Amino acid sequence: MRRFISSSCLVLAAGAPAAFAGDILFERITDGIAWDVSDDGSMVVGADIATGGFIWTRDGVTSIGQVAGIAASGDGSFIAGDTSGPVGNSAGRYDAIDGWSVFGSLGSGGCGSDLSSAYDISDDGQRAVGLGWQGCNARAFLWSPVGGMIAMPQSGPFSSRANTISGDGRVIGGWDEASNGMRRAAVWTENAKTGTWSETLPLAGQPGNLPGFGEVSGSNADGSILVGFATGNTDASSGAFIVRDSKNLDFIGLLPPQSQPVVGGLIDTTEGGDFMVGFQREGFGGFQSFRATYWTPDGGYQELKPYLNELGANIPDQFVLAVANSISDDGRVICGWGYEGAFFFQEAWVVVLPGADVPCPADLDGNGIVDGGDLGLLLAAWGTADEVADLDGSGLVDGADLGLILASWGPCA
Repeated sequence: MRRFISSSCLVLAAGAPAAFAGDILFERITDGIAWDVSDDGSMVVGADIATGGFIWTRDGVTSIGQVAGIAASGDGSFIAGDTSGPVGNSAGRYDAIDGWSVFGSLGSGGCGSDLSSAYDISDDGQRAVGLGWQGCNARAFLWSPVGGMIAMPQSGPFSSRANTISGDGRVIGGWDEASNGMRRAAVWTENAKTGTWSETLPLAGQPGNLPGFGEVSGSNADGSILVGFATGNTDASSGAFIVRDSKNLDFIGLLPPQSQPVVGGLIDTTEGGDFMVGFQREGFGGFQSFRATYWTPDGGYQELKPYLNELGANIPDQFVLAVANSISDDGRVICGWGYEGAFFFQEAWVVVLPGADVPCPADLDGNGIVDGGDLGLLLAAWGTADEVADLDGSGLVDGADLGLILASWGPCA
């Protein structure tokens, strides 16, 4: 879970979807933003321009008031969001029984009426993170019902922000400004024995990006997978990145840009890290354009909309999938935002791809399409007893299996 620019949502099959039973639904929900999907995929939360916070489920949309629903707990029982009232503009938490509570600011007051903003919430809903104000100094914060708001330690002299918290609430990702004001990707980890927090800069020291410029945007349940985007001096040190087990860093990069400047990367991940989503932004000011993106271990980094349309989503040509902002643990629900015409007219949308109830055994590489990749895998196993490529179960990969591959050619259905 995490918060980026704005969002909306779609439902995918686990990991890289292979097959779906039933029709696919594409629905443009409202003029506004859908920010996050619960880990179990049961709901989406967001903000309608006119009515404020909302919850979307397959049964419809429910208003929860205030400014926005920003992040949902694992089962959607709790929602972190933004509120506005007599005390000012503050992060808060919502549940169906008690309604909204307000976090307030770090210290005795905020920056004018701005007290804090929510960005994410743990699976159990008992920890939330975001940006809090100490006067007009912005700091990454952690909130809990007992401890209230506390500021995260930081090494930079200026501002910091927490974008994401792991499901177990013990790893936080975000950014910490360097002395020149550039954001550096930051990770805060809790000491299990003492409860204290320490900060690291996972991109620091990388060639072409020695200060570690970028942001951590998303995480899985225990924080063993972190994703984000880097802003280095070279193509090799910019764009999407993945950190596994706190030390294994992989730069994924950017899609081939159509205009400059360009920035982008990953924003969220499935629990196992087999499907990740993000964005790419290009151009200046009002001439900016966006593309929602995704990454899989086999397929690499690609644009999301063509992939979904290949699966049968039928997203109109004129509607731009701008940012893919969140994905459920099993990969069946993704959040992002889109637009038709100018990008500042944001529109929430939902794509529903039913569960993978229909097997697609000829899709050997699991990318949802029976194509040349699957044919290559079958030929590589030719004459063996490879159980995956032996589609007819004869004990031998042969012409009969080749016939099944050819008969299933195209998108799984």
